[in-house]
Amino acid sequence: MKVPVEIRPGSEAILGYVQYGNGPVRVLVMHDWLGDHSSYDAVMPWLDGHAFTYVFVDLRGYGQSIELAGEYTVEEIAADCLTLADHLGWEYFHVVGHSMTGMITQRVAADAPSRITSAIAVCPVSAAGNRLSPDARAFFGSTIESDEALRRLFKFVTGGLSDAWADRKVRQSRDTVSSVCRTRYLEMLITADFVDDIRGLETPFLVIVGDRDPGLDPEAMKRTFLAWHPNAELHVIPNCGHYPMQECPPYFATTIEGFLKRKFL
Repeated sequence: MKVPVEIRPGSEAILGYVQYGNGPVRVLVMHDWLGDHSSYDAVMPWLDGHAFTYVFVDLRGYGQSIELAGEYTVEEIAADCLTLADHLGWEYFHVVGHSMTGMITQRVAADAPSRITSAIAVCPVSAAGNRLSPDARAFFGSTIESDEALRRLFKFVTGGLSDAWADRKVRQSRDTVSSVCRTRYLEMLITADFVDDIRGLETPFLVIVGDRDPGLDPEAMKRTFLAWHPNAELHVIPNCGHYPMQECPPYFATTIEGFLKRKFL
């Protein structure tokens, strides 16, 4: 049976999103700093759309929400996601965040602990933010305008995947992300600090990292997510970098649904 797909552009009140599936278990999925919901396109064929309903949300400045301006803060993203869940009629749901939005899984779980059944944080930046050296901050800032810098970043965080891979990622990012929000969300990433708000949350967490992702490695997760969340577990994907949903989509889909089915079905 064909799995239904719906595309809903954003409005002033509601973020845009793509919905895949119509199952009873609801999952809200967020993207990273440099791409919109389409980063998950390669995963969709491997997801169980009859057991789950996945909503791939676009934050302000991305994809189906590219025209939506905002404050571009952790608090705003969390509030927007909860507003979307209300709009969808979801009382309880699971949440998935990647990289930048890894910290948003923590914020949403802290803001609405009774509604978040579990959280999956993929190659995540934590509630402590990502404190960058002046040189690193300058480099990340340069990727906002420089295609060559962005290409270097995509190759670095995936363990040196091909030029064709990096070129496609650059095109995808430029086509789906507004330049204004890139700057503001980078500031959010490097200044965020709300560890005291999330420490000890009992929400079940699955933390996923790739073994070729520099910096956001298992040791970093043990110092952050696993140290703060008593019901967190870690899964390391072999031969994979920062984009498991694109680098190894069937394995990634199997990993997240294995967690959800094992814990909650």
